[in-house]
Amino acid sequence: MKRVYLPVPMLHPTGEKLLRSEVQVVSGAELDEAGRASALAEAHGLCGIPVDADLMDRAPKLEVIGFPGSGYESVDVASATARGIAVVYAAGAQYSAVAEHALGLMLAVSKRIGYADRYLHREKRYIGWGGFVGEGWPGFPHEIGGKTVGLLGFGFIGRDLARKCRAAFDMDVLAYDPYFDPVEAARQGVQLFRRREELPALLARCDFVVLCLPLSDETRRIIGASELEAMRPDAVLINVSRGGTVDESALLAALESNAIGGAGIDVYDPEPAPDDHPFFGLENVVLTPHIGGWVVEAMPRLATTVAREMLAALRGERPVRLANPTVWDAPACRARQ
Repeated sequence: MKRVYLPVPMLHPTGEKLLRSEVQVVSGAELDEAGRASALAEAHGLCGIPVDADLMDRAPKLEVIGFPGSGYESVDVASATARGIAVVYAAGAQYSAVAEHALGLMLAVSKRIGYADRYLHREKRYIGWGGFVGEGWPGFPHEIGGKTVGLLGFGFIGRDLARKCRAAFDMDVLAYDPYFDPVEAARQGVQLFRRREELPALLARCDFVVLCLPLSDETRRIIGASELEAMRPDAVLINVSRGGTVDESALLAALESNAIGGAGIDVYDPEPAPDDHPFFGLENVVLTPHIGGWVVEAMPRLATTVAREMLAALRGERPVRLANPTVWDAPACRARQ
């Protein structure tokens, strides 16, 4: 029977229960250093921790690495691929939570919820609606209903957010995604942009721009100085993807100069954000500490999704959520089937 080593407990017991239905599960919670080394050396599957090349070299039987999240930046995918190790993850388990969080940030920025809450807690006095106008004040709040939102990325999160924006707030939805079917986008009532050179035109039309795409070489700093310049001066940028998709220095300059209307930020580059990050001192920004997808309801979905993908790989079946699809044809991987 194959073994899966869990150095830390899974996010929900349903994941471990599913694994135990087919493989032997070794928990590292109570193992000493020698026991952990032995468990790693005998593991066919590994889940729940960052994994680098050195760790892989200490696990010569390893066939699959599972990461219980929508991203997998903490796994050295290139090293795994070179060793014929599949990397699977749990994309889709948190999409509704992240879409809700994006809407929450849109509302918090545009309706001055974040600003008003900070003021009342800090000053410990009531200000009233008149306190939002005049020098030093952010101006009256805005509705989001009927506005235009541009989504960068039209995957699980983008599609759910588009549906929520249209159904709840009657918003016009634009989306940038080079890989999505324009016929299907039109069926969903979304205008799709597929070419990178079209991005400035999309940005110029939007009241809100929401980043909900994965971080890759293709998307790193997809929002930089030129893209921020293309945005309207009252537009709001929302980032619920990964911090590296935005040039933080350029965004800081745009916010400090009021070149854009504000931002809602859940992710940072690097992460965790350093103490005294310049964003922390800006009043036109609402900040959360990468909690968009981490809700109670998502925990069993994350655990069972990554367990299901790991079991598929260990059975010799191609996983659906495979970070390195080329590894499935690698000789090292085939030899283990």
